[in-house]
Amino acid sequence: MGASLDTRKAHLTRQHGDIIAVYTWVNDERAMVLIPAYRPGAPWYIVMESAAFRYDDPTYLASQCAKACEVLGIEPSRPNWVRVATIIHEGLPDLIRMPSAPLPEQHAASIGSMQLRADGQVLAEQDVRLDKEGVQYG
Repeated sequence: MGASLDTRKAHLTRQHGDIIAVYTWVNDERAMVLIPAYRPGAPWYIVMESAAFRYDDPTYLASQCAKACEVLGIEPSRPNWVRVATIIHEGLPDLIRMPSAPLPEQHAASIGSMQLRADGQVLAEQDVRLDKEGVQYG
C-alpha cells in the first residue's frame, strides 16, 4: 500500500533555513515531514505521530538525525545532526497538538438550507453542504 500525502492540506509549515517542516497527515496519521527547501524532487524524511515518543530518547534521536541527513542529502556532520535534532525535537509538541484529522473539505455550492424554528420564529439557520471525499488509496 502506498502513502497518501497532500501537502496542500498542511496544518502548519515552518521553514528552518534550507529545511521545511510540514505538519500534515500521512494515511490519516499526524506527521512532521522534513523537506529540503531548495532541492525540488529530493526525498523527504517523515516523523509519524505513532513513533514520536521514540524521539524523546537522545540515542534514538541522534541515530535518526544521521539517517535524516542522509535521506535529505545534507552533509552528515555533527552541526547538521544537531540542527535536524532541534527541528524534530522542538516540533514534536506541535505534531502532538495538531488536529487528529484535517477539517473536512466541502463543496462550494449549497444543496439546501435548514432552519430551526420555534413558534414560527427562526432560531438558527444553516446551509447544507456536501463533504468532499476523504482519503483515497490507489
